[in-house]
Amino acid sequence: MLGPGFKDRSFRAVLRECSRVREEALQESRERVAGLLAIGMVMAVPLVGMISTSDFALVDESEAAEPSSGSAGFEPPAFNVHAVLDRVQHNDLRPSDIRSLQTELKRRGFDPGPVDGIAGNRTLAALNAYRESRDLSPVLAVSREGISVLQSQ
Repeated sequence: MLGPGFKDRSFRAVLRECSRVREEALQESRERVAGLLAIGMVMAVPLVGMISTSDFALVDESEAAEPSSGSAGFEPPAFNVHAVLDRVQHNDLRPSDIRSLQTELKRRGFDPGPVDGIAGNRTLAALNAYRESRDLSPVLAVSREGISVLQSQ
């Protein structure tokens, strides 16, 4: 009935359009399935690591860190325990302490940035500028020892 000799061009145009729309829908569904599979894989790898009772690694630790040197050439960086403990023990400033430090620095003409209670780079730079104006050595972090000179004067 609708053989190759059928002369109605509008039917063929509709048929082509339907085929094109069908292919687009199939392609979109393939892309969605591939996306869901990718998400599933991304979520499954850490879950397998958490559920697994043995050590789970996608790559051996030595290969991941130093692919050319093997396990003999990889050494972690030196860890300075004293520096960490010193920072933990002495950097017990509360945000209110830091705000008062920032206010005092600003009052004395040194710009610590916004008075927000956060000991950032600008606060540290202002503290070191103040210490330098008093011929003192700079400090590496805002701590009670670093601001003691400011509080005593």
